[in-house]
Amino acid sequence: MVKYVIYGKIIIDDIRTSDGRLVQDVLGGGGPQGAFGARLWSDSVGLLSRSGMDISAAHTETIERLGIDVSGWVKYPDILTPHTGMAYDEKGERSGFLVAPDRAVGSENWVRLLSQQLTLPPAYQNPAVIHLICERPTDPMIKTALDLKMHGTIFSLEPVMDYRRWGNRDEFLDLFKQVDVITPDWHSASGLAGSDDLGRVLKFWSNLGPTLVTIRHGQFGSYSWDQQHDQFWHVPVLPVMVVDPTGAGNCFGGGLCVGWHVTGDACMAGCYGTVSASFLVRQFGLPKMSAELQLEAQALLQQALAATKIL
Repeated sequence: MVKYVIYGKIIIDDIRTSDGRLVQDVLGGGGPQGAFGARLWSDSVGLLSRSGMDISAAHTETIERLGIDVSGWVKYPDILTPHTGMAYDEKGERSGFLVAPDRAVGSENWVRLLSQQLTLPPAYQNPAVIHLICERPTDPMIKTALDLKMHGTIFSLEPVMDYRRWGNRDEFLDLFKQVDVITPDWHSASGLAGSDDLGRVLKFWSNLGPTLVTIRHGQFGSYSWDQQHDQFWHVPVLPVMVVDPTGAGNCFGGGLCVGWHVTGDACMAGCYGTVSASFLVRQFGLPKMSAELQLEAQALLQQALAATKIL
């Protein structure tokens, strides 16, 4: 049985960096990125995702060489794999950008792909953790995760929120009360809390119901809290050369949920996520999994832990 199930999209990205470079056809999406973040710490990771049959052999090989279970990855012959474009400003913040028309995938294709019902393969039906990277509180996989939670599975959620319009605010708030682990980004966390004051934001999220809350804040690191210890921690980012920040948050969440399951400690879980994200930002796309990479991760875990501070 697979211990850690990661649910998220597969997307092919075109990326314009802060210095103006354009890098095309990069394998991305929360599914592969989150799976890498978890796989760094465990050899029992499964990917639950969708794509078209048009996905290239090279991208398929990249996912498979992670050494994860892909029986939950469904490919459709009549639906295209999503293709997006993003740009970053000098601060590393996203600043728009759409792919060229000949590379774009229409919104109706996205709707068709995400409306396809996924079922858990046999190996995924009793995981220790199910981690969802999800933008719709009505996603059918939410119910699946809640059903698993009733039988002892940890339900971990990375909510992808519309923090500019808050079209799904109330639905997400209801959902947050039911999950075990939640890891929003800073824009969503501060926007929902109605404040840019760190203390107020952390207090707001610690009262929503999850056992573990970790707020991701890009170059400023992350902030973690769990009910048992009722202590807030700051985990800074590791000092690495950032080549591409795309997917760092997704990768963080994959590492976080493994760290939480293994240690039951908010500070340590945040360190696991931080180390996972540090590998992803050093290149475009997914790193190649190896024993050497995992040994480096263990060393970086101690470095991350030494840098943490109580808030």
